[in-house]
Order: sequence, then structure tokens, then C-alpha cells
Amino acid sequence: MSEGLEIFGKTVFDTLFIDYRVMVVVAIISVLLFLVGMYIQLSKWGRGIPEGTTKPVGAFGALKFIISAMFAKGVGKFLEVLVLDVAFQRRTFKRRKLEWLMHILIFWGWIGLLVLTIVAAAAEFYGPFIKGSGPEFFISVWQSLEGLNDLFGYMLVAGIALAIIRRLFFKGTDIQARNADIDWILIIGLLIVVVTGFYAQDIRVAQDVSRVVISDYPPAFFNNFTVLFHEIFTLLFCVAYLPFSKYLHMMTAPLTLLVNHGGE
Repeated sequence: MSEGLEIFGKTVFDTLFIDYRVMVVVAIISVLLFLVGMYIQLSKWGRGIPEGTTKPVGAFGALKFIISAMFAKGVGKFLEVLVLDVAFQRRTFKRRKLEWLMHILIFWGWIGLLVLTIVAAAAEFYGPFIKGSGPEFFISVWQSLEGLNDLFGYMLVAGIALAIIRRLFFKGTDIQARNADIDWILIIGLLIVVVTGFYAQDIRVAQDVSRVVISDYPPAFFNNFTVLFHEIFTLLFCVAYLPFSKYLHMMTAPLTLLVNHGGE
């Protein structure tokens, strides 16, 4: 069994459920594909010729425009739109309550899991490099996040279930028109991510496995196929696929609201 990756005399990834080499390679590929996808999207947005210029601004020009436009009316307005229109989606709430609930569950479920993943990843490096501690720091952080991981996972499942129910059983013309924008690949993919995640957790519970150093895991658990599939699929799907899917609007819709100052 691999005992983790040593960097400058410090060991990380020594409590993973899968071989760190698999995770690192897949993570690098996923991040690179995500960055390429975002660059392609920014290049599309940068093809226009803004007022006062004579040529397209390109990808980095588009990014610069987005950032400057978001703060054009000050930090106060930016925070108002960020909290009310992006985080709590007040405009959707005023028009369609069920659709608002679906969006909130999917948005916050996905964002919550993303944030917790980033926190766990930071703890992986903070422990050995800042605190000078062993794997026990990461293990304690991971254990403290388990309840929130479950909560956001259930939220995501509930939101996906609502999306499927609306698509299959709600027949209004306006609903059908909005449903046409649903990316079923993404919906099914997210469902696979969450279901395999809960199943992998059930395997840990059934085998009475908690976070420990790799050498203490049961041989049949380390690199278990379900756990391995969940980790790899999650990275490739939730990171690499996002810029190429219809649900890129999970990022672009909030950006549009921020650039337009909530639609003013």
C-alpha cells in the first residue's frame, strides 16, 4: 500500500481511501480540463468589440471586464446582489417557489460540497506544513465535516429529485420550455456522484472503517472499486465537465447578475 506523498520531508495524502497517485493524476487532468474549458468560454465572451475599442478583447479582456463591471457600483451593491440575488435567488423566489427550492437545493448542495472539499484539501497541507502535525489533524478536520457533508449531499439529492419530477410530470408550457434547458447528463452524473458517495460511506460503516493512516485500512477496503469509482468520477465530472455542460450557468448566471447589478 502507498503510504502517501512526501513533499519537502512532509507527508500528505497518507489517509486517503485510494492510492494517492491515482487521485493526483486524475485531479491534475480535471483541473487542466476545467481551465481549458473556462478559457474557451471566456474567449467566446471576448469576441465582441466593446465601445471605445477597435478589436475583440479576448479571454483575459473579458475576464477583466467582468471583474470591473461587478464592482462598478461599489462594494456595497456587489454584496447586496451577491447575497440576495445569487446566494438566495430572490428573483426566482418571487416568481416560481418550487423552481426556487429546486435551484437552492442543487446550488447550495453543490457549493457546500465544493467548499467542504476545499477545506479538507487545505487541512491536508495545513497540518504537516503549518502546524507540524501528523495525519491526526486532517483526520479530526475530516471527522468534524462529516455531518455537513451528509447534509449537503442530501440537499443535492433532493434538488436533483425535484428536477427530475418537474421534467417528467409538470406539463405547463412555460415549465416545459425551461425544462428544455436541463442538462440530463449533468443531472444523472450528479446523481451518480451522490449515490456512489453515500454507498462508499455505507461500505466504510459496514467495515467499521474510520480515517486512519493507509496501512491500518483493511486490505479489501483500500482502493475498493466503489470508492475508487466515486473519487475518480467525481473529479472528472464535477470539475472537468462543468465548463462544457449546460449547467455552466451555475457559474454564468450569478456572474450575469453581478455584472448587471441584479438586473438594473
